[in-house]
Amino acid sequence: MRRISTRELRAQAQALTILATTLSLPGASALSRVGKRTAERDASIAGVPATVVQPSGTPPWPALVFLNGATPDGRKHPTVRRLAHSLARAGFFVFVPELSGVAAGELSPETLEQAVAIAEGASCKPETAGGRVALAGVSVGGTLALLTAADPRLHRRVSVVACVAPFGDLAEVMRIATTGTYRDGETLGRQAAPPYLRVGLARSLAAMLAAAPASAALCRELRALDHDRTEPVELPERAFREAGQEAERLYDLLVNDDPGRFDELLAALPSHVRDAIVALSPVHVAQRLRSPVEIVVAPHDAYFPVSEARALAAAAPQVRLTVTSLMAHATPRLSARYLAELRRLDAFFVRSLAAATS
Repeated sequence: MRRISTRELRAQAQALTILATTLSLPGASALSRVGKRTAERDASIAGVPATVVQPSGTPPWPALVFLNGATPDGRKHPTVRRLAHSLARAGFFVFVPELSGVAAGELSPETLEQAVAIAEGASCKPETAGGRVALAGVSVGGTLALLTAADPRLHRRVSVVACVAPFGDLAEVMRIATTGTYRDGETLGRQAAPPYLRVGLARSLAAMLAAAPASAALCRELRALDHDRTEPVELPERAFREAGQEAERLYDLLVNDDPGRFDELLAALPSHVRDAIVALSPVHVAQRLRSPVEIVVAPHDAYFPVSEARALAAAAPQVRLTVTSLMAHATPRLSARYLAELRRLDAFFVRSLAAATS
């Protein structure tokens, strides 16, 4: 029988607390306060606003950068704050940045550059153990964690990447958001996309346009849209047309719902936008990952099909994929129907936490 190391035992204890917090189990709020006190402060890391949660005791501490998904509350979301403090009570030096646009579902090259700068800045803190950081993220934050870890500047600085429900290929997210279909190998699957996904995609693509007063006005108008509506949101055609020919091509793709035209409309996008789409797709940079990667997803996700995570696992040998019905997109859920799967979700947390402290 293999002997369990002290580090693994510690990771299991940490995982139980974090699981209880994220699953909102009865008594979880009391359990999350077990351990030593934490100190929260607002800071600017590499020019990006961030919440820093510091554990008690004497540094250095293992550092962890948490990248939240699209939520209007951003880093102030109650669950995000609760998780950050649970991690700090477990001994982690936690950084939660407010990356540009992420709260509104926007992903751009600027967002990724900020994430890399945050990870680099956190790794260089004198309180950070070994000059290395763990990266964790949820949904689009998980995608950013993967992209950040693949950056050559961070190859020796990332201990582990732990992702919940990331997407692998931005082009496939675009296909889902506009046509309700996705490619899975040679087949075309169907996935009903929430209206919010197309709004976030429109914001992301518009942010990739060349800087100009008209494109800036388009970005402002898109960011003002009500993304919480459950019915489809009408995109501002006039603002796209006024922003020029490149923006018109974006609009043509965004309003198309014919799966047969998607590839043609994608190919018609400006070359710099297509390059950005590739650069923001972890599946295309997975071969540059050097640290262990843990991904957990639901078998039926409301936003990204499980084929996205499977493509990531196939693209890099160090990616370990956990599929469990205890996940509901980015949020673990407690259900008696799926308690048999709890062990798998627990193992995901244990492996991630053990690697983060190695």
